[in-house]
Amino acid sequence: MPCIKLEPLGITINVSAKDKLWRSLKHAKVELAATCQGQGICGTCALRVFDGASSLSPMENLEQATLKNVRRDIALYRLTCQTSVLEDGVVFYLDNKADKKLAQIFERLKNRLAPRDIHHPITSELLVQEGNLITQEILERLLSDF
Repeated sequence: MPCIKLEPLGITINVSAKDKLWRSLKHAKVELAATCQGQGICGTCALRVFDGASSLSPMENLEQATLKNVRRDIALYRLTCQTSVLEDGVVFYLDNKADKKLAQIFERLKNRLAPRDIHHPITSELLVQEGNLITQEILERLLSDF
């Protein structure tokens, strides 16, 4: 399962190579707008690719046209609803409000003591016991698939 890095959060999450990136991000609780519901025509799910563009699925004509229509540089952006991650090493930059809120939550929690036991919301695995330090690794595990 490939991993991607999301900046400015500084987190790494696992994504499915079988699914489009938008679906994997949604599963990891990273909500991106997609006005067209993943049909590739609105451009609202576009993310800037900082590194590793060669590890993404090839860009199809629809994606190219949509990025041009919304005035995005097709060399720098990809539509998450049309793109799959094939290998590790891709770094994306998140710049929407939901991700800024997630970044604020991470900063408030990181390197603090857990006020109670924290379990993974899907697997119920204990990630950190009450009174122990909440690390970057623990926060990343909250977003990653197992």
